[in-house]
Amino acid sequence: MTIYRTFTLVAAALLAVVGCGDDTGNGDPRSTVTPGPPPEFWSAPAATPQQHAAVAQATREIDVCALLPRDTLDDLGDIHSVTIGLDSCRAALGESAAGEAGTLTWHTTLLPTLTPSRGISKQLDDVSVLLVPGRDDDPRACGATARFPSGAAFYLGLSVPDRDSCAVADSLLPGMVERWRQSPAQGTSPDTVITVLVGADPCAVRAKLAGTADTDEIRLTQCLFEYRNETVTVSYEYRVPDQVADRSTEEKIDDRSVFRSTSLYDASIPIYSAVVGPELPPESTAFAPRVPVVAVTSATDDVARQVMSSVLTLFPR
Repeated sequence: MTIYRTFTLVAAALLAVVGCGDDTGNGDPRSTVTPGPPPEFWSAPAATPQQHAAVAQATREIDVCALLPRDTLDDLGDIHSVTIGLDSCRAALGESAAGEAGTLTWHTTLLPTLTPSRGISKQLDDVSVLLVPGRDDDPRACGATARFPSGAAFYLGLSVPDRDSCAVADSLLPGMVERWRQSPAQGTSPDTVITVLVGADPCAVRAKLAGTADTDEIRLTQCLFEYRNETVTVSYEYRVPDQVADRSTEEKIDDRSVFRSTSLYDASIPIYSAVVGPELPPESTAFAPRVPVVAVTSATDDVARQVMSSVLTLFPR
């Protein structure tokens, strides 16, 4: 079977699951479990909108924390904590001999072909890698990007004060690439907390709205689409609870509490936000507690409210 035939079959399976939405009635948009794609899936360039969407969904299903398991992190020093974001993981290390703490943060993303203006470019088989040292070529910090031919990618930023951080990143990347090819499912890492947003497609709401149209942007935790002559953005995120209601007015949509605020850049643009799940465990998120939040932005309140009403059906109480 050719790599493109494999890509097509995996794309169809992934998009069929996304299209199911909440038809099972249990409130979990990820309730249908699909095996991860084969390793060769990540080596096929995405050429069609369906293929781009399939790559995005397959990337959402990867447990990002599993790319750097704790036994690998142990080699860098004592682990102070491992905390999570929706598509990211952060490890804080204990103080080094120099009295400074180290950190590693890595997240999944989607990227076009890398066009570096600085740093070191290399290949790990068909994966393009870019290593960029910190400002003024400070060896204590480094950013590393690895992009698969499919367009899926991950970024690793690290600061290891008593070592050459780019050398550390270079040593970690082959293992991260290999683990990625195995498509570790969400929940593989004991540090990952499963919420209603983990692995969820923010574009799933489009199946509930008649007459939506694509834009040119595909993202992991946001969906941008045209609806009723407006550009709508649906965002999935973890947010500090107090920030949900900050500068907002509370109202009800289908008997659900929703908070309306406006864009910092244009007060005429409404933003509707709603909490859709319980607070994450305190030790799982950095600096402050977080809650799963969906947000809808559009040009008018009428469209934003309608889209939010449909989004909330994906996350019944």
